[in-house]
Amino acid sequence: MNTSSLLSSRTDKFSPSLKVCLEIVEKSNNLKLTNSHRVFHAKQSLFSAGESFEGLHILRSGSAKSFVTSLDGEEHITKFFYPGDLLGADGFDQHVYMENVLFLETSSVCLLKESELNSLVKKSDDFRNCLLRSMSNALINDSAMMMCLSSCSNEQKVGRFLLELSKQFSSHGLSGIQFSLSMTRTDIANYMGMALETVSRVFTSFQQKQLILVHNRQVSILDIDTLRCIASKNGFTDHKNTDLHFNNSNDARSDNYCVQSSCSLTQ
Repeated sequence: MNTSSLLSSRTDKFSPSLKVCLEIVEKSNNLKLTNSHRVFHAKQSLFSAGESFEGLHILRSGSAKSFVTSLDGEEHITKFFYPGDLLGADGFDQHVYMENVLFLETSSVCLLKESELNSLVKKSDDFRNCLLRSMSNALINDSAMMMCLSSCSNEQKVGRFLLELSKQFSSHGLSGIQFSLSMTRTDIANYMGMALETVSRVFTSFQQKQLILVHNRQVSILDIDTLRCIASKNGFTDHKNTDLHFNNSNDARSDNYCVQSSCSLTQ
């Protein structure tokens, strides 16, 4: 898809931050539309850790991942991004990007340079409020996911991940029941701190329970209610799988958090 077709596409199904970005860019005489939108392909980089802060990017279409690299060269995925998400907010502090961002598929971004952001924040209450809400929402979601990644069972982690994808697609007017994974299972395992074999085993288990159907990277959610119960451990019992039961009081406390935080994924 070329840039011109992207610019003329409908925006009513995009997130508030994305719509505000597009509306302001298109209406402003000071911003060049063709310079504010860029198209990337899979495996292309938006920016790398240590590069000078250029501005704030809003993902218009496609998906991306952010990651940091350890001293021994090992990649650690920190987040996946979807349309409407903000990229590069970590650069405000030291005016350099702290993470690497790589695209998972053909994607487009809207770039607002720092000078333009400062001007828009001063002139537009709508933009300022939307920007703050978007940043706040991202922090809340990241904190909830980090807590679950450190305390939830493998089934909960994968279940929550699938529900988050479902929510993302649904929020943009697409099917939340049938969708394609833009990331590999290796990426999923890396992000969730699990072994690749464990991720594959959980996917297989979900298929055997007829919760999902997977063909290559195509995923169909067959029983979203039960998947929600697994993700929260709320009302779901499976006597054949001890991983889904409380093992001790610490598990129970961490599960209470997962039950609460799962509301943001399933509402």
